Amino acid sequence: MRYSFRYLLLSILLPTVSTLVAAPSANMDDALPDSTERDLLHQTEVTFELSGTASSGDYAPLWLTSNRYGLGSTEPTSIYERARIERDIQLDANRKWRIGYGLDVAIAFHHTRHFVLEQAYVEGAWKKIRLTLGAKQLPLETQNSELSSGAMTYGINARPIPQIRLDIDWFSFPGTKGWWMWKLHGSYGWKTDGSWQEEWVAPKARYTRHTLYHEKALHWQFGRPDIFPLTYEIGLNMAAEFGGTSYGVVSGRVEGSTFHHSSNLRAYWNALVCRGSDATDGSDPNVEGNHLGSWIMQLKYHGSKWQARAYWERFFEDHSMLTVQYGIRDMLIGAEVTLPRNPAISSVVVEYLGSTDQTGPILHDPAPNLPEKIAGNDDYYNNMNYAGWQNYGLTLGNPLLTSPLYNTALGQPNQLRFFNNRVRALHFGLAGDPSAEWHWRALLSLTRNWGTYSWPFTDIKKQAYALAEVTYRPRWAQGWTGILGIALDHGDLIGNSVGGQLTISRALRLK
Repeated sequence: MRYSFRYLLLSILLPTVSTLVAAPSANMDDALPDSTERDLLHQTEVTFELSGTASSGDYAPLWLTSNRYGLGSTEPTSIYERARIERDIQLDANRKWRIGYGLDVAIAFHHTRHFVLEQAYVEGAWKKIRLTLGAKQLPLETQNSELSSGAMTYGINARPIPQIRLDIDWFSFPGTKGWWMWKLHGSYGWKTDGSWQEEWVAPKARYTRHTLYHEKALHWQFGRPDIFPLTYEIGLNMAAEFGGTSYGVVSGRVEGSTFHHSSNLRAYWNALVCRGSDATDGSDPNVEGNHLGSWIMQLKYHGSKWQARAYWERFFEDHSMLTVQYGIRDMLIGAEVTLPRNPAISSVVVEYLGSTDQTGPILHDPAPNLPEKIAGNDDYYNNMNYAGWQNYGLTLGNPLLTSPLYNTALGQPNQLRFFNNRVRALHFGLAGDPSAEWHWRALLSLTRNWGTYSWPFTDIKKQAYALAEVTYRPRWAQGWTGILGIALDHGDLIGNSVGGQLTISRALRLK
């Protein structure tokens, strides 16, 4: 695939540089006070957590596993003990200079790893600019992280990937007085699941090691909610896997081969501007690495008591979906309403997900007997060289496209490939706060599944996923939290399962 990303890059950099240069510089009064060390200590929180899951099926119910940053296990029974120490950078929200850090580890049983380094990061910010080093959990950008089914590109389903990440938060385009706002980010990182891939896959199956990672995004917002309560946001999110080594590659050109991909400075540049080619491209060069992304839009109402938003995400695997050349048939579209404070329901989310078109089933590249390039069969989350859009077997995107850890149920055990990415789903989420101590949420997803174009199911498989969860934070035991979830899976995709999950945590503030 080829993108005209150089022009997009210039359009990002020019207004950004002009705005940042024009911003007043910090003086000594803006620096962190002499009590910085004391503040950092007092504002550091330590949390201890114990969580266990038990269920009746071959897998734990989906919503006890998914959208938990990879800390949910697909195994029917599992347990983990977790400890984390964090300082939220938002504690310095009123300062120009800000600092945050975190270390989050778990000992787990019946998970993909016994020792889990979930988060380890340090970050610093000045005005609108933030630099983050390491692996950090990040919420969904345009969706409710608690109630949504998840985003298509940057989701919250898998463990965070260690990165060097630069964010520039919302800033006004020069001369627009806040009516046209920009934000952007870019990062380079490295995936840490190569050893796990090698251990987990079947003999001679494809896997990758030492894979590099790249993200970039640009978002625009139009409107000023302090003057008029409606804002419109549009953005482009892009990501790539590149570098490393691919083992067990199988295609029409090569079978069971090993490929060492370039990891030099040119490979980093090619990942940024979407250029280059892979050794497996043959006579039809494509782009170096595995590139994908999403167009997103959001219309938001900023009321004093009511809030509402409608959002839309269009995922793409190559240039055929980057534009509207082949129409718009696949999408995630949703709406969220936040109600005035009441003891019954606080938030409602409704979503539709469709991924069955993928610009048609055939002719991604020309064939000897048919030399036309139509660029169909996008095969979401799959790539010939890389082990799919996943981390430790769980998709980095939306979990309703079935993750590789479920492939035994699909008749493809220990294969790092998505065998069900053609899905249509309705998803519902509800949450409420009956009191300061109690919180609840409920999720329901109804799906129809076609498999993939290359491995279609004989019949459409139906699957339902449901969750009811309650959270209790007692006033009489400050810092303690208990969460009890009951979930159900029913259908012929990954089977039937009923299960429960209990999580108990204690948070302490250092003194």
